[in-house]
Amino acid sequence: MTSVVAALLLVVATSGGATASAATPTARCAAARPTIDTGATAVEARVLVGCTAGELVVFRAALAARVHGLHCSATAEELETDPATPPQWVRARLELVCAPGEKGRLGSRIAVDMPGARYSFGDSFNASNPSARHLWRVEFLAGVGELPVPVDPARWSVSGSAGEGGTRVEAEHELYDG
Repeated sequence: MTSVVAALLLVVATSGGATASAATPTARCAAARPTIDTGATAVEARVLVGCTAGELVVFRAALAARVHGLHCSATAEELETDPATPPQWVRARLELVCAPGEKGRLGSRIAVDMPGARYSFGDSFNASNPSARHLWRVEFLAGVGELPVPVDPARWSVSGSAGEGGTRVEAEHELYDG
């Protein structure tokens, strides 16, 4: 009798283990901390995101946000993962600030690279007040599956997808007279 019970336990344990190992691994997305380079006339922030299923990389994307003017700076907020499910997307928020300087020229370029796809957008203009502060707020979402719905239609919004993943960048530009 003991050997029959042991044999049944062995069959149950083996079949349960086989089922678990055959299941599709849950996708997990993570992002490196944003890197920020600040020079005298430009500031650039970069974020790299990758999503894996088990050991397999299923999606990769990189954001580069660049603003040029004078006296530039940038900050990055904490990265946020989807709180309701296993992390399938991540979000990075950046703020880039520049003044136009004496020449009055300012501009921004935001680009996202994914394997097989790339998109970018930007702006450039002349500002009459050389000491005004221009603030760009950039929010970058990337991951696999459905991304959260955009909440502010007043922001510039561009999105793209490649393979199993997708990205969306939302940006807004504000002016503070200095």
